[in-house]
Amino acid sequence: MTLKPKRILLLDLPFERFYEKTITKGIAPSTCSLALACLAGSLMEKGHEVEIFDFNIYEDEDFFKILERFKPDFVGITFVTPLIKEAARISQKIKEINEKIIIVIGGAHASSFPESSLKETSSDIAVIGEGDFVIQEIVEGKNLSDLKGIAFKQNGKIVVNERKEFIEDLDVLPYPEYSLYEINRYRVASTVARKNPVAWVETSRGCVYQCIFCNKNCFGSTFRTKSPQRVLKEFVRVKKLGFKEVFIVDDSFTTDMQRAKEICDLLILNKINIDWSTFTGIRVNRVDLELLQKMKKAGCYRVYFGIESGNQEILKRVKKGITLEQVKNAVDWSKKAGLETVGYFMFGLPGETEQTMRQTINFAKSLNLDLAKVNITIPLPATELFNELDREKNIKTYDWEKFKFHSTPSEIYNHQVLSWPTIEEYYRKFYQEVYLNPKYILRKLKNSLRNKTLIDDAKIALSTNWFKMKR
Repeated sequence: MTLKPKRILLLDLPFERFYEKTITKGIAPSTCSLALACLAGSLMEKGHEVEIFDFNIYEDEDFFKILERFKPDFVGITFVTPLIKEAARISQKIKEINEKIIIVIGGAHASSFPESSLKETSSDIAVIGEGDFVIQEIVEGKNLSDLKGIAFKQNGKIVVNERKEFIEDLDVLPYPEYSLYEINRYRVASTVARKNPVAWVETSRGCVYQCIFCNKNCFGSTFRTKSPQRVLKEFVRVKKLGFKEVFIVDDSFTTDMQRAKEICDLLILNKINIDWSTFTGIRVNRVDLELLQKMKKAGCYRVYFGIESGNQEILKRVKKGITLEQVKNAVDWSKKAGLETVGYFMFGLPGETEQTMRQTINFAKSLNLDLAKVNITIPLPATELFNELDREKNIKTYDWEKFKFHSTPSEIYNHQVLSWPTIEEYYRKFYQEVYLNPKYILRKLKNSLRNKTLIDDAKIALSTNWFKMKR
């Protein structure tokens, strides 16, 4: 029996407001959601009608209009922890308009806390982990009690089923359906991307490393991949759709260095000619000069490294699994390959002191990075770091809306050693010393002239109050 196609509306909640009052407001990326594009591709493969609505681009009244016009059978909402209240608000509005619409939620928070997520929202089903094929089964009307990887409401109670096995061969995944987006409405600042619009491309899932500040409830700790041939096809697809640049979204694109080299070889051989970068970061211990040179030749122009700290004991404490020497080598090799370099750092990690923060600032300066970004550590729920602080009675609130990267950490938890004014002072010092350094200013000016981004870069620099900097 052929099932009647269903109508599914997928929602991207307004995460961009996280940056409204932060120093990174001018460079926060506005991009199409890969997660929703993947779900859309999976559903459309089965013949269902799908539309995507992005609250970062459109207003509430536009949402109500699409509900009236499209009349969805299902609404899917993906969100991170700080957006739980927004998910609750939107799901309640949907039920007020039409209580028969089935609301399915997913993402990192729902995967970590499926029961409480259902309690706190007006949703009907929570997907736990990867939703690519689970969403097909839900929409097809299969018995919820028989479905792995979900939690659901039943007779006033919440039932949590066992997790579904991770997808081993990622080549079986349907292609992301970016065609549902008005891609030219999205723009990334020139500081972060050379060209617009930008597409996210996923080549792998899972991370084998055990950093205590990471949440792995969606994709797990097993490294699973798409073949180089499949990755090539995804690059070709996004380019044909009109995207001008690619951000690699993997937890660690270079975990399998040989595979990464093979991807680069295919991009070179097929003359794809599209700019790309490793925006979500790669590990300094999983690169070599040959790989970085291939990446450059294949169109990569910038590599992002998760460095975190300039103190080796702090790195050991958070189970980062890298050395400062590996950081230096990776940055030096990247420069030799002709790549721009970006370093991600964190202040307020366990064991942090004024001395270790000073070491991090000095280390960041010594690397001569093209961009350096520091965040004050936020213990994300369901991570080892959060659980440790919670056991020590140092978590001050369970108001999940506060748990965003640019929130006020003093409202969330007590640092074991340092006061928040001290951490915030070093946060300001980091940016002042790294970016107001004459050598950096000269290097940035040369890059801006070469990349033809001088006006945009100058606007961002002039709009930042370097001496009264707030997160």
